[in-house]
Amino acid sequence: MISIDNLENILFNLIQDNLLYFTIIISAIIGKLKESSKSNIFTAWIMYLIGTLFHELAHLLVSIITYGKPTWFSIFPSKQKNEMNETVGYTLGYVSSNNLRWYNVFLVAMAPLLLLPLSYWIYLHFFDYCDKSIITIVSYIFIIISLLFSSIPSGTDFKLVFNVKSIQNLIVPVIIMFLLFYFDFSINSILKFI
Repeated sequence: MISIDNLENILFNLIQDNLLYFTIIISAIIGKLKESSKSNIFTAWIMYLIGTLFHELAHLLVSIITYGKPTWFSIFPSKQKNEMNETVGYTLGYVSSNNLRWYNVFLVAMAPLLLLPLSYWIYLHFFDYCDKSIITIVSYIFIIISLLFSSIPSGTDFKLVFNVKSIQNLIVPVIIMFLLFYFDFSINSILKFI
């Protein structure tokens, strides 16, 4: 007869030996749950909470660092309405800033992209800080997937950068790209400092 401890060891070894496959399965489950949660504001908020928190924190921190003068931070959902006052979707969170200018609007709007190196760091070091078990492996996959989904700037983020003054807003990314190529920065050279 199989004991609960033996069953847990069997499941643990199965997951650990097939981590990529289980990552794909959990990604599909999370994606399906997030898709089906959009019909109800409360379930959408629960499903997107971790990702929304990190997404909006990225905006907030970069706004503070680049003197964007943030005035409000929210991770509580609100309804989006059209001209006919019909609900067309939800805003899961936002950061309001009073000083978005040509030199910081790109950095503030694209701040969620900073979640990519964070998710990579967690990918590399998560199990340095906790033991491997079924729960920690599933948590590990869930955290990384949430960070990856949340690292994508929203439609509003893109609208901030590509508005009427878009040529002016693209000065900072062009300078950043020039510096990266000029100083030959690579991901490996950046990661060795982390």
